[in-house]
Amino acid sequence: MASTSWTTVVPGIRARGHPKRRHGARYDRYFTLRFSVNGHQVEEALGWASEGWTVELAQEKLSELRKAKRTGQGPTTLREMAAAQREAEQRQAEEEADQARREKTMANLWDRYRNEVIATTNKRSTAAEKTRLWKSRIEPAIGARRVNDISEDDAGAVVRAALRLDESGVAVGGKAEAGNVYRLLHHLFSKAVAWRLRQRDLGNPLDSVNEPKVPRREKLLTGSEVGALLKALDSASSEQPQIVAAIRAVIYTGARVSEVLNLCREHVRRDEMELHLPDTKTGFSRRPMSAETLAAIDSVEPMPGVPFVFRAVKNPRKPLPYHTIEKAFRRIATVAGVQNCTLHTLRHWVATMTANSTSNPRVGMAITGHKSHAAYMNYVHADKAQAQALADQLSRLADGLAKSEPNLVETPKSERA
Repeated sequence: MASTSWTTVVPGIRARGHPKRRHGARYDRYFTLRFSVNGHQVEEALGWASEGWTVELAQEKLSELRKAKRTGQGPTTLREMAAAQREAEQRQAEEEADQARREKTMANLWDRYRNEVIATTNKRSTAAEKTRLWKSRIEPAIGARRVNDISEDDAGAVVRAALRLDESGVAVGGKAEAGNVYRLLHHLFSKAVAWRLRQRDLGNPLDSVNEPKVPRREKLLTGSEVGALLKALDSASSEQPQIVAAIRAVIYTGARVSEVLNLCREHVRRDEMELHLPDTKTGFSRRPMSAETLAAIDSVEPMPGVPFVFRAVKNPRKPLPYHTIEKAFRRIATVAGVQNCTLHTLRHWVATMTANSTSNPRVGMAITGHKSHAAYMNYVHADKAQAQALADQLSRLADGLAKSEPNLVETPKSERA
């Protein structure tokens, strides 16, 4: 049986034998280093002979530590040496990971963006629109390119490809599409920088590219035009009742069309005369409900097992599709003689009427469901009749001032400059 007591093999190296386990012809031995650090005796473990340690290797390791102590360069203990090795391995792993990230393509970026952004934060319609833009606009142009290789010119070309230009190079169409491409690409590259898929010093290539802007096109309906639309709804006997009722609800509430189409019976709080909408563009929203709105809702007979107030015509278990109500509204607007009007134009009209009816913008925001004053004001138009009346009032005031006797006091010469 081998001796299990510690013995000094050579100066600075100790060993003890394993009581049973053999290594070759001899019993296995465990080696340690014994040396002085800062005036203190230190003993650190090396390992078993069966793991490859020998007296010669132990002496080499001890010589490395003594040299480091003598020169002041490098680790002076096995613990420091192991820590330095771990740090070196970690640095190498990070460098390899960075290199791997630098090799990622736009397609790789899109896969992560789709899984971590679109799947968790975007609604189904937004996800579908972003996917369409990727597949039709971005992927064919730069999908196979490395993220780090995309320049300002490359990104700008993808955006401008959506524009329709005349012979002089002026954009005559496609600004809305180009703007959507710009915003998606900008967000993609912002995430690429945050995820270290793009070098930070390269920045976002869209930062110096002009975002295409679409001029505000929504008109402000007049009171007579809204009245004509309501009269056309009264006589729209060829339209489905739930379609007519849904359009009335849009006019009476000023809600987003999607909010009306997805309205469920449980969202209608009759005792409070409110609509409690759980999933709007700005989250949960409480909206005041008029008697006319409630009448429009009650005009659609409920169907057992169907939660939606305005159910689809072909598949009653689903909400009324947007394209169905939009087509019907175009027919009704034609009958009413109202031009350049969409369902969304009605929301602009409601926002403007509320802004003109109260000095407290929060009242109007409570009706339209806007959470920020800036977003609400984007829907408020200048009323032509009110502007004309104010212009006439200012003209009369100026004319009256001109006809009145001047009340001037002459300044003494001593006080003149």
